[in-house]
Formats: sequence, structure tokens, C-alpha cells
Amino acid sequence: MAGCIRGGWHALLLAALNVSAHAQLGSLPRHSPYPGGVAIVKLSDADAPVLEVTYGGNRVLTVLLSEGLFGVVGIPLDATPGMQQLQINAAKDGVRVAYQTAFEIKTKTYATQHLRIDPRFLQLSPENQKRVERDQPLIATAKTHWSEARPASFVLDLPTPGRLSARFGLRRTLNGKESWPHGGLDVAVGTGTPLRAAAAARVIAVDDYFYSGKSVWLDHGQGFITLYIHMSRIDVKDGDTVERGSVIGLSGASGQVTGPHLHWAVVLNGVYVDPELFLKTP
Repeated sequence: MAGCIRGGWHALLLAALNVSAHAQLGSLPRHSPYPGGVAIVKLSDADAPVLEVTYGGNRVLTVLLSEGLFGVVGIPLDATPGMQQLQINAAKDGVRVAYQTAFEIKTKTYATQHLRIDPRFLQLSPENQKRVERDQPLIATAKTHWSEARPASFVLDLPTPGRLSARFGLRRTLNGKESWPHGGLDVAVGTGTPLRAAAAARVIAVDDYFYSGKSVWLDHGQGFITLYIHMSRIDVKDGDTVERGSVIGLSGASGQVTGPHLHWAVVLNGVYVDPELFLKTP
């Protein structure tokens, strides 16, 4: 399908071109095209305007480098290995055109972790079931949040020093029953440890969820989001702007936990991806 560029599409075109071409591929997260990883996909040469890229129905972050325009694609943990398609809307001679670009997802096997937790998190009371039903759309909205502002940096700082007690992607059994994979990186710290913003951002949600406990969502731009959960105290509110290293609250053991720690997650295009791909020192 094609049509003349008007209104919102013209604004998207300007946004797509309003980015420095002096960065290099090394400034992006590590190319790791497996479930739960990040694929760096070349979309076009620098002079070919791309308006919008989507994958799995969600907008994909794009960055213009000296080598061309690239998509920074978050791959779901449940993605099937093999060839996948990005949907691309572009402009050619003032006309909107749509096409696809393929990339390959490779196989990765994650370890399994066995945990014992409070049974109330597995056999929900009617009251707790209502809390979960209330939480689900709020979490989905935060995960798929999109802002046109581009990230100032793709390099993230670990929000607090500590032992990495559970890495991303672990297949989990809870009280002997298979559960969902671990969608973040756990840092073993005691209750009351200051937690710092991994990079400059805007606060897009704060809440107290049944499973995640006290939580903060930070928007770094274009669907690049970090999440901090199981906190004991939150020191920011919706709409706040925070700098890299700003204290956003204290660690704790709220929600579904076996003990105090920070669960830190990174989101791209609406899916959780491995936070260690964004750290300077993995």
C-alpha cells in the first residue's frame, strides 16, 4: 500500500532523520540474536528515509549511524528460532511504501532454577486474583510505552553493586511446578539499599503490584525501558525526570520473593531482554 506523506507521517520522517550519524555500531547493545536477546538489523543506507519499524505489532527503536539506519530489536524469550520479519514503512519520492526485512533468531538454552515460595502466590485467593487482574493491563501499558525521544545512551549502569544471584532467562520451577522464565537480572542486596537509575530517563509508572511489589518504570526513549521491582520504598513519581545515577528508591522484599533483592529488567519493543547486553562490563 502507498499514499502521500501528510501530517503524522511527515512528523515521523523528521523524527527518523533527527539523530546524529557520528555514532558507531560499537555504541549499541551487543548483537545477540537469540530468544531474550537483541538483534541489530540494518534497515537501509543513511539516505533512505524509514518512517516506522514494527516487530510483533510493537514499534522498534531505530538509530542512524555512519554505516546506515539500524533497528535495535528486542526478541521475546518465547520466540521460535529461525527467520523473522520486520515490518517497515518508508518514503520514496514523497510516497509511503511498505516492505519487510528479514533477520535470523538463533537457538539458546537457558538453565533451570528450582525455588520454593509462599503458596499464596500460586493458589490465589479471590482478593489476590482481583489484584492480579487489576495489575495486568497496567503492566502491559508500561511495557509497550512509546516516546519519540531517542535514548541518550544504550549503555546502562547496574542500579546497585551486588552479587548477581539470578540471571536473565532462567527456566523456573516454583514449588515443583513449571513457571514463567526469569525476565530480569537479580542483584542480591539487603533491604534499604539505594537503587539508582541505570541511565537518564523519565518515570512513566510507579505502582505496588501483587507479584512484583513496589515497582518503578523508567522510559529512556523509543520503547527502551528499565524496570526496578521488589522495592521497599519509592522516591520518585510519574512524570519525574531522573539523571543517570539518581536514587529512585530502596531495595526490599515486596511482592513474590524468597528474600530481599533487586529484580532489574530491560524492555525493548514491548518484550523483556537480557540486561547484561547493555552493561559496559558484562
